[in-house]
This record gives sequence, C-alpha cells and structure tokens, in this order.
Amino acid sequence: MSTSKPTVVFSHGAWQTAAGYEQFAKKLNEQGHPTEVVPLPSVGGTETPLPGLPEDIAAVRAALTKYADEGKDIILLCHSYGGLVGSNAVEGFDFASRKAQGKTGGVILTVYMSAFMVPKGKSLLDMLGGQPLSWMSVEGDKCTAVASMLPQVAFNDLSPEIAAFCCTQLTHSSAVVFATPTSYEPWANGLPCAYIFCTEDNALPYPIQQQMAAQLGPEPTTYSLKAGHCPFLSIPDQLVEAVGKASEVGLKKKAA
Repeated sequence: MSTSKPTVVFSHGAWQTAAGYEQFAKKLNEQGHPTEVVPLPSVGGTETPLPGLPEDIAAVRAALTKYADEGKDIILLCHSYGGLVGSNAVEGFDFASRKAQGKTGGVILTVYMSAFMVPKGKSLLDMLGGQPLSWMSVEGDKCTAVASMLPQVAFNDLSPEIAAFCCTQLTHSSAVVFATPTSYEPWANGLPCAYIFCTEDNALPYPIQQQMAAQLGPEPTTYSLKAGHCPFLSIPDQLVEAVGKASEVGLKKKAA
C-alpha cells in the first residue's frame, strides 16, 4: 500500500468509542490513507474525576506529534464533538507553522464532518442554547444519549436492525466537556479548513452546520453528503471519496 497520501487522524464524537469508526478507517487504509482513530479519554472514561476536554486535546495532539515528527502530511478529520477537540488540538501543528520552525510534516487540512466549529470562548452548551438537548441525559458527571431516541436522531439513515445494534455500542461521555469553553479557532488563524455537510442529520441539523461553516469565509471548501449524523456507518464509500477530495485540496494548499 502506498503511503504517499496524507495520514488521516480522526477526532471522534461523543458517546461513540473509537471502535465505532474502525471499519471506516479500514476503507481509508484501502485507498492508501494511513489512518488513526484517536480514542478520546472523555468517552467511556472510568477515572475519577472523569477526563475532560484537556485530556481529549492531549490525546489528539499526541497523535499529531507522532505523525508530524515523521514528516507526514496530515488530514485532521473531526466528527461532531470531535470538532471542538480538533480545533484546540491543531494549534501549532499546521504545516505552515511547522515549516516556519524548520520542521517537516504537519496538518495540511482540518476537516469538520457534521462537527462543531465553536467560536473562541464559547462551549458546546452555549451552542446548544445553554441546556442539554432532549435526547441527552445528564446524571452526575456523566452524559448519555437516550437510547430510545437515537435511531431517529443519530442513525436515521440506517436500517432499524443496524441502528438498534449501534445504540448498544454507545457509552457515556464526561458531562464537563459540554461546558468547557474552546480557546482556539483554526479558521480565524489562517489554518486551512473544510466542512463535510450531512444534509439528513437530525443530531446536528444541516442549517446549523451551515451556520457554523459560514465562519470559513466567502469561498469555503465544502462537500455535501445525503446522510445522517454518522456517514462513516451509512455511506462509508461516499465519505471516503469526500475525504480523498479534501486530501487533494489540502495538498494543493500546502504547495501554494
């Protein structure tokens, strides 16, 4: 397998562990993209207190360090809550910043896939209107997704059988991550970014995705998929194609 294509580092969403993304990662591998789905400590954490956003950021930064120091071109692919993590983790890891320091390798494009682009100083709760959504349940330091509502919210483009199975694979997320403000906006600091819209998403609706992607400026790099919240489960081949196109854009921006 050729390793000339960019390495894809995946910052995944809340409630779904890294294992839920591995079949999609294999498809990217088959297309020549080395891929790592970074397990986020706040998802399914068992420590007390539960890990939060800083621990998630550190985990993604560790992966970025590994590949950047190997001189690799990196696509940082962020899904849902993972957008908040990726936005903060990418600071200082972009290709241009590393090149200015005499280093090779780095992130050539940050891709938000139905993911949160949170303005600096704001939290996910701020983006949700200050309160958890109706399908989110907070008990103590844990936040879970209400299983009975998820087939329609997150898995609405999967068969009932597969949606039911996916619900059994979910876990809790640390409640604190939803109230922790972000401190960095890659798009406002000259870092190349793109957005993959999921037009049938009931968890993070398309109009809200569009509002957030508007922060990318007047000529953004975007792609649209007719998919629910988890295209890596429902239409993985189309998502692989979109990531491939985004990778080509990233390489062109690097060369510019």
